[in-house]
Amino acid sequence: MLTRLLCLLLIVSAPAFAATDSALPPREVAPTDKAEFRRLTLDNGLKVLLVSDANFNKSAASLVVSVGQIDDPFEHAGLAHFLEHMLFLGTEKYPDVSEYSAYITANGGYNNAYTSTDHTNYQFEVRHEALEGALDRFAQFFIAPLFVADYTEREVNAVHNEAMRHVQNDLRRMLNVRRELYSPEAGESKFSTGNKDTLANATPAIVREFYENHYSADRMALAITGTASLDELERMARVSFSPIPVRDLPAIEREPTFLPHKEALRLATIEPVRELRQLWMEFVIPSTRPHFASKTDAFLLSLLNYAGKGGLVEYLKDADLATSVGGFTWTRTTGYESLFISADLTPNGADNIQQVMETFFAYIEHLKDSPFPADFYADQARIANLQETFEDRGEGANLATRLANNALFFPLDVAERADIAWGEPDEAAYREFLGALTPDNMLVTFQAKGVPTDRTEEIYGTAYGYSETAGDDYNHLVNPPAIDSFALPSANPFLPGETKLIAERPLSLIDEAGLQLYYAQDVEFERPQATVQMRFVPTRDMGTAETDLLLRFFETCLYDAFEAAAGDASVAGLSYSVDIGMEGFDLAVTGFADSPARFIEYVTERLLDFEITPTRFASLHERVMRNLRSYDQTEAYQLASHRSSAALREFYFLPNHSLERAESVTWDEVHDLATRYFATGKVEVLVHGHLTPERAIESARAIADAIGAEPAAEHELLRRRQLELAAGEPVIDTGAIEGVNSTYRANYLLPDATPAERAAAEVIGTFMSEPFFTELRTKQQLGYIVGSGAGSAAEDMLLLYVIQSSTHAADDLRQRAETFIATLPDQLAALPTEQWETLLAGARSSLGEKPKSIADKTGVLFARAYDHGGDWERQHDTLAAIDQLDQAATAALFRRIITPDTAKSVIVLLSSGDHAPSEAPASFSDREAWKAEQQFN
Repeated sequence: MLTRLLCLLLIVSAPAFAATDSALPPREVAPTDKAEFRRLTLDNGLKVLLVSDANFNKSAASLVVSVGQIDDPFEHAGLAHFLEHMLFLGTEKYPDVSEYSAYITANGGYNNAYTSTDHTNYQFEVRHEALEGALDRFAQFFIAPLFVADYTEREVNAVHNEAMRHVQNDLRRMLNVRRELYSPEAGESKFSTGNKDTLANATPAIVREFYENHYSADRMALAITGTASLDELERMARVSFSPIPVRDLPAIEREPTFLPHKEALRLATIEPVRELRQLWMEFVIPSTRPHFASKTDAFLLSLLNYAGKGGLVEYLKDADLATSVGGFTWTRTTGYESLFISADLTPNGADNIQQVMETFFAYIEHLKDSPFPADFYADQARIANLQETFEDRGEGANLATRLANNALFFPLDVAERADIAWGEPDEAAYREFLGALTPDNMLVTFQAKGVPTDRTEEIYGTAYGYSETAGDDYNHLVNPPAIDSFALPSANPFLPGETKLIAERPLSLIDEAGLQLYYAQDVEFERPQATVQMRFVPTRDMGTAETDLLLRFFETCLYDAFEAAAGDASVAGLSYSVDIGMEGFDLAVTGFADSPARFIEYVTERLLDFEITPTRFASLHERVMRNLRSYDQTEAYQLASHRSSAALREFYFLPNHSLERAESVTWDEVHDLATRYFATGKVEVLVHGHLTPERAIESARAIADAIGAEPAAEHELLRRRQLELAAGEPVIDTGAIEGVNSTYRANYLLPDATPAERAAAEVIGTFMSEPFFTELRTKQQLGYIVGSGAGSAAEDMLLLYVIQSSTHAADDLRQRAETFIATLPDQLAALPTEQWETLLAGARSSLGEKPKSIADKTGVLFARAYDHGGDWERQHDTLAAIDQLDQAATAALFRRIITPDTAKSVIVLLSSGDHAPSEAPASFSDREAWKAEQQFN
């Protein structure tokens, strides 16, 4: 979980090292894998990686430049990020500021960019027929950008709003404190996002100078993916990207000077916004890029994160020191990176952070003194190589981004696989990495309410304190007490057995009171994988605030109880998702052979039988309370989304609805609720992939028997019901929120959810996305988060609009948004025929996307089976309806959806204390009392 969270924030770089394919085992190609690769370097030095695959849903491209936040001038912190923004705002060939994004959006596509520590990546995806036009527009970013003065100041505001978006984000606040504690001469000490102060003097000339000093073709890599032949993709690459200039730039040299070794415990204590008790330990480690074949960093992290018997995680939890522990690496540059260990501490752990750190170093000493865990490595290598062969490699912008980064940081002959395939273990590198995890190479931060502070961080105003201690505390970290219970990982019970493909088998299903099974043998992907997806649907009497509250505690306890098994499952190549709420308990597991069935049976057998000690529950209870009390610090646009759902759905409660009651919740109450929750209802299962029908039936019955629920009639089940909205009577929710941002969100309901209206919603959503963004974000500069689109809620179709702003009040956002939204139907009606046809093609491309894996297809089949009443032709019918859409009729429908007299809408207006409160007439002051008088269907 920590790794996924930090990847969103930090965008971990891919490794790089001049190695050859011989460092990795030979690649085994799945029977259905028809992808072809080509590698080349253009005359200007641009590295290019091409992938042709007839199964791709979208074509895509990504270009990465080896310049990032660390390269910002000290007098213009955030300049690399600001330059990334500016490249979207017009080029000599395409000067219109919206030309690129409008072309991408109209053709069913998506575009984005990000700036990381040592690289900046730009990416897009689009329908296949539009690839060449998109590449031509995209390449101009790197050939002849304009850097128009009028947009320079506006985009500084956009970057500032992006920075202000994170003012309540405790992770960002912690990283900024670290930035102030790093050596001030190091690039890591700069505020990398930038704001209106750091970029106050970033004139077009300054931006262009930075661009010309860093953007050179020989410092770039390009990936293009699509259905076109390799010859055609190469032609496009050469035509569009050969004009990128190559500049005479010096070699890039970066040294890890930001955290010098020091024989002292360096500890910063930070006052958080939310209720946290988070300990972070950071170590500077050698680059993992020379060790990409042996995956030394990933292997070491798998030991540090191991939650099974004998591991660090188990010890800290059993000692009531932590509720969760995790580690990840942040590849800062080609030459070095950081390894982070994070622990969410219990109250006892917060009082004994010295013991937590000593335990960590005791575990490191245990690993140093132990033999190399060869079997544990072999298990992971086997699964990784199975995944390389049989798992979907992805597509679109995500795949292109990964491949471009790898082409920049790896040699081209291994670029598409060097970050996923495992070669032979490298014990020397493993021990070198362990040797870097020492107290003198560490910076620690501890976030908790009430910690001592005497400093203020300059950007977000975070209060913190800092100390350096060289006495007994430090010496105990250097020589920690040995812990006899530490042990290397034991045998994994979830590793798959034989992974041979089985022959196609006919469909089989169960349809009984209390249990339904759909079975779909894989005839498409031909991979020795399967997904088992299940849902337990409780009865309507579970739709209460008390149920919602107690399920939050049950979910936390469930995750904690199964953490060790989940760790083994991950090593065994299993991926899973789990969710529990009033509308059901959902669990989906994907893996090789019958391992998904074994894991899901293991979990359901123990759903109500796991043990939680009083001490453990007290720690978990306190953790839940911290999260509930911190809910008000959630980003404004997310709060608006939750409140919109609370108004629309019959049974939906905001997380902090019962804080006083939550304080007194006991484990007995939680377990009693769970017992009643699973006592009556229905089990719904779908099995897809390479399991036999007999094994699928066996697993479905095992799941149902383990839960042991009495069957319920369909009308007794808690299925989602939506509010019946009245035309011309908007439901308005207003409120005051914490933080600096106000927000506006509007949901407009379509009259029906027929195939024709689903098709129209897709076309309208595709059309309005770009003009709404360009007008309200780029031109009016209302905020960083500005978006619109089409969506669904149960069977209802919706048009969605959202704006979050640190500079404008909620009512102002609404007025500006509604004024512009009112013009959109006429804009749609006035589109030239060619642009209308492009819109239809883009919508058709998006709706026609095929599942790319067994897991993806299982999710689609499960939704059609159980959420859409067995509507197997849903996608086909919607696609057919696109071909029948009339432009004038679609514009008329759009007008009917948004016109105040006919609109069925839910509007949320949330106001920061920095802005005037909304004066809109709220529909209720007590949401639940109001909902009790409404109709839901």
